[in-house]
Amino acid sequence: MSNKSYIAIDLKSFYASVECIERGLDPLTTNLVVADNSRTEKTICLAVTSSLKSYGVSGRPRLFEVIQQVDKINASRLFQLKNKEFTGNSYDKKDLDKNLNLKVDYIVAPPRMAFYMKYSAEIYNIYLKYVS
Repeated sequence: MSNKSYIAIDLKSFYASVECIERGLDPLTTNLVVADNSRTEKTICLAVTSSLKSYGVSGRPRLFEVIQQVDKINASRLFQLKNKEFTGNSYDKKDLDKNLNLKVDYIVAPPRMAFYMKYSAEIYNIYLKYVS
């Protein structure tokens, strides 16, 4: 009897990762949500990057929940600054971790479902090349 090996590959926050890569940004450190902000703030976010999740944003929030959570984080950062003003803002966790004077920001990327399907097919073809 032959031994079988299994592999599990997690495409972490896939839609959000695709949007980061397409912008030349690191998906692990960029604060980004995929949501249609042309609708109301009640719209559901289709994906959230892990760096934004590290601030307490859930995996499938409504856009207003992202706004509320980021506002809370910024209020806390401002309190730590003794209510001084922020000197700038950033959507990159590395910059934010290094500099408390920066306001936490994030990118709202509109969903592109057909584009994600193409990306997914490319990744699947890579899997087939090495695993069959």
